[in-house]
Amino acid sequence: MCEFTKTVYKTCFKSIKSFLKFKCLLVAVSITTVLLPIMAAIPVSANPGLSVIGSLIVANVTPGQTLTRTITMSIGSSDPATDLSVQVDGAAQSPQGTYMLLDAAHDTGQYSARTFITVDKSSIHLDPGGSQTVTATIQVPQDVGTGGRFAIINFSSQPVTGAQGVGIITAVDVPVYLTIQGSQLTQTGKITGVTAGTITNGQPVNITTTFQNTGNIYYKVEGEITVANDQGTTLGTIPIPLTNSSIIPGMSRDLTTSFVPSGELAAGTYNISSKVMLADGSVLDQSTSTFTVKGSYVPPAAIGQINLAPSSASTLKNTDGTISIYFPTGAAAIPVDISLNNYDASQLPVAPTGFTFTGSSFQVNGLTGLLAKDATVTVKYTATDLSKANGKATSLKLLRWDPGNNQWVVLKTKVDASAMTLSASSNQMGIWAVAAGTATSSSGTNWTMISIIAVVIVVIGVVVVLLVARRKPKGKATKS
Repeated sequence: MCEFTKTVYKTCFKSIKSFLKFKCLLVAVSITTVLLPIMAAIPVSANPGLSVIGSLIVANVTPGQTLTRTITMSIGSSDPATDLSVQVDGAAQSPQGTYMLLDAAHDTGQYSARTFITVDKSSIHLDPGGSQTVTATIQVPQDVGTGGRFAIINFSSQPVTGAQGVGIITAVDVPVYLTIQGSQLTQTGKITGVTAGTITNGQPVNITTTFQNTGNIYYKVEGEITVANDQGTTLGTIPIPLTNSSIIPGMSRDLTTSFVPSGELAAGTYNISSKVMLADGSVLDQSTSTFTVKGSYVPPAAIGQINLAPSSASTLKNTDGTISIYFPTGAAAIPVDISLNNYDASQLPVAPTGFTFTGSSFQVNGLTGLLAKDATVTVKYTATDLSKANGKATSLKLLRWDPGNNQWVVLKTKVDASAMTLSASSNQMGIWAVAAGTATSSSGTNWTMISIIAVVIVVIGVVVVLLVARRKPKGKATKS
């Protein structure tokens, strides 16, 4: 929290004490009642551009019920005026978990909620710094059936021609997840395939489990991959982390994890066992497969290795200390061997909009699941990194690849110019990269907006205190 914000809060608390002294509790409660909805409406991200409040609708419903939900769209004061169309579509998902829109002709599944939902506007206009609210009415049929129902409320602009003559469309999808209360909820699924990617020396073996939700309700899954040789000796067990988004009925998800053996693999056939579970550990399905190594396979060389134990803190780093990862006590639930490996920058997924990779990248293997406590990653940036940022170290960010959502996460990065280091905290490992850019990194809270609201509280408090003081009846003079 910045010093300005701390000062504002101290002043705010002093003002609250003044309220109590003047017995203005009722007034204070009234002010709080007004301001709490405002604070609840603060977008989590302070990113410029299109912002959404009410970006996910999740509700337990009963047959015949009618309910409404609001979605507020806004743009920044420096953004151009924007026109958005609003429509309700059927929902589908890609194997990577991204949403796909289904129009009336293609939305024929039994779990669709598209026909249940109407919106009060078919289009909205946003002026710079302005906002518009759309109300969605959900009318649940009496014969709705069992399980869950799903739809997408889509906001999209007309293509805007960019500098390169490319049409750019701004779009926001608001998923709608409905659960029919009192109905039979079936959580079942099946593995439809287990495959290994191309076996390339110096690169991890990527193993993908394709899993389909065969039930009637949405859920998240996790899993486990075990690799063994043809003699049955286990070479490694790799967790599949819990998916960041739920799988809706009928949809399939590709669950990909990386296997890095401790040594070379001789030519031959290797066995894969895959298991997919619910978050509570209930097994949904298991399957087996194989992959073949021709010649021999050399895994990526570890540039650092440790055994991470729950009972003590550990630091994983490379030999020259340019990459260092501190794991606090209790970060791991069980002892696990983890390694630090170089990662070919040419193999990185495409950088997010507004960022350019500098060429520095690495991978942490052995920890594909969530840590119980955040680890701190510190990377010493190079002259090359700095040149890609036009000499501005503050433009350098640490990015982590999120395979569950198939996208980069731009982490809140601390820059130490004197030590030439970048630091960020995360409870996930995997592939990391240094990038230069101006886009806002992910953060927890919009302190600027909260500070403004705190100032408003102080101002209102002072005004009320003065009013109460003026209205306080004067005591009658006593005769001597």
